[in-house]
Amino acid sequence: MEPIDRDKQRIQELTELLNRYNYEYYVNDNPSVSDAEYDSLMEELQLLERKRPELKDKHSPTSRVGGGVLTNFKKVTHKKYMLSIADVFNEDELFNFDATIRKLTGLKVVDYMCEVKIDGLACSIIYKDGKLDIASTRGDGYIGEDVTNNVMTIKTIPFTINDKREIEVRGEVYMPKASLASLNAEREKNGEPLFANARNAAAGSLRQLDSAVTAKRKLEAFWYYVPDALELGFTKHSEALNYIQSLGFRTNPERRLVHGIDEVISYMHEYHQKRSSLPYDIDGLVIKVDDMRLYDIIGYTMKTPKWEIAYKFPPEEQITQVLGIEISVGRTGRVSPTAILAPVRVSGSLISRATLNNEDFIKSKDIRIGDYVSLHKAGDVIPEVEKVILERRNKDALPYQFPTDCPYCHEKLQRIQGQTFCKNDQCPSRNINSLIFFVSDQAMDIKGLGDKLVESLFNEGLVKRAPDFYTLKEHKEDLMMMDGIGEKTVNSLFDAIENSKKNDLYMLICGLAIPLVGKKTAIVLADHFQTLDALVNSDENELAALMDVGEITARKIVEYFKAPEHLDDVRRFKELGLNTINLKPKKEVPDNYFKGKKFVLTGTLSVTRDEMTKRLENLGAISSSSVSKATSFVLAGEASGSKLTKAQKLNITVYDEETIMPLILEAEKKI
Repeated sequence: MEPIDRDKQRIQELTELLNRYNYEYYVNDNPSVSDAEYDSLMEELQLLERKRPELKDKHSPTSRVGGGVLTNFKKVTHKKYMLSIADVFNEDELFNFDATIRKLTGLKVVDYMCEVKIDGLACSIIYKDGKLDIASTRGDGYIGEDVTNNVMTIKTIPFTINDKREIEVRGEVYMPKASLASLNAEREKNGEPLFANARNAAAGSLRQLDSAVTAKRKLEAFWYYVPDALELGFTKHSEALNYIQSLGFRTNPERRLVHGIDEVISYMHEYHQKRSSLPYDIDGLVIKVDDMRLYDIIGYTMKTPKWEIAYKFPPEEQITQVLGIEISVGRTGRVSPTAILAPVRVSGSLISRATLNNEDFIKSKDIRIGDYVSLHKAGDVIPEVEKVILERRNKDALPYQFPTDCPYCHEKLQRIQGQTFCKNDQCPSRNINSLIFFVSDQAMDIKGLGDKLVESLFNEGLVKRAPDFYTLKEHKEDLMMMDGIGEKTVNSLFDAIENSKKNDLYMLICGLAIPLVGKKTAIVLADHFQTLDALVNSDENELAALMDVGEITARKIVEYFKAPEHLDDVRRFKELGLNTINLKPKKEVPDNYFKGKKFVLTGTLSVTRDEMTKRLENLGAISSSSVSKATSFVLAGEASGSKLTKAQKLNITVYDEETIMPLILEAEKKI
């Protein structure tokens, strides 16, 4: 008989006790022991774990105080894409949302779950065998960052649950107003910059490499979605929320299951009034169809589900003064004016700059330097000038004269379709902004290469084109002579640059800054062509047939790869060892009626053409923009024109939505 390990036995006892006391205190708000007794037990556990470190469990209550220090965050690929939510801003749009849901489902009245929209950071947590396994940020929806150590410091999050199945829950990590006030008071005392708002503070706190710092920030979390709820046996969103609450997850008590759109509107009016009294920031409400069996019927866009909507509160407005107008030239040559403002706090953020969009915007509002203007955050996010307070205008204020020459290269500016552009490919501002975009988190995501450093590298002649980032190791001594850069910083930078060579193809395509090609289109291109060489050699017709590309973007892509300097960049990227293939294997589609068939859409459908195209392409069908003998079928909506006529002449199969939907649903069952 083995001797009893008293330390191991006591550690297990203390772990169970402290986890229970944590739940009672932080979730139920009903502690059964005094703070002194709790602290004494915690101290005993810490001492035992220091004495016997091999016995410390990942889920020990002592993990709540943090202490693990990382060098960086690992990437996590989400099992299911973390979609964003489409926004609406008034009652009419809410009524339209409801009308669309009722039309698609055939229901006279729809049950909705109404929830407040927490202004924090979206996160996912996965539990395996009843234990917290991994926590990650939303990231770009496809790939997030592993923040498990930091999430474990949030005391309301259970380490273990009474369900052995693999379960993912999604929610929002946020900073309560009281925590933000306390944190900013401490930072002010230490002479550190203050956090502008609770969301920024939450995001910065959750992404600390030292989890002990995160623990001190007193973050909280609400959990609001179970992606696999149907597979777990739930048919209603409300049922899934009640279940995870029973497992120990903190769900928002302000949520309400309502019957019909009129009750949604009542909820909306109620929380207009309650918004400021809540102990955390909210920037709107989320309205979800409760019956999850309807989700596939209602459908999805590329970025958002159509069965939920975010109602955004009307923006808060403040008055401030325009101190100046700054002109910038972006990577595409577009000239953008920005108002420099007397700092003012709007919706929790300190604002000192606001976009003025373009020359016509300034003229239409007659904005002059020295004017007082009303300012709001469009969608509670982007600072925007609403109007000039004319009664406060100085009589000597002169109309603003938009520049006729580029302030950076002094070439003449050109007006194209209401926008102003610098068309000089050698403009230093355009080149610098292209380089900044290349290393940003929207593209190659190279940590440590901030805007100012990139600008300095350009001005010093160390980086003129994007491939030059990958030869910076040859200039280590030059880098270390720059202000504020030491050997440790330089080595970390070289590591980040080297690691970026392994990025997926879509990140490199996005970083090329091809006109009209953003991240979403870059993913489509990478998935279709699979290699950078195939994209470089593609033709306009093939590109135009792809969803989210179209004729204009296709032309821009072809023109881009005709330029010798761009082809030279591609050659250098390959020579320098960057990945130029799609790391995500092309999805194999099971055999079905649509696989391999070429289709054309025409007329007006009940959903957008992009949505229908995506659905058919997911089944292996091939989209085309024109009807030919190679076309397998045409889906014709209302007011179909010449494409339908041509299909009939060529004796090509023509479907309407009513006849094709059963075939689509049957094929989707096989995926």
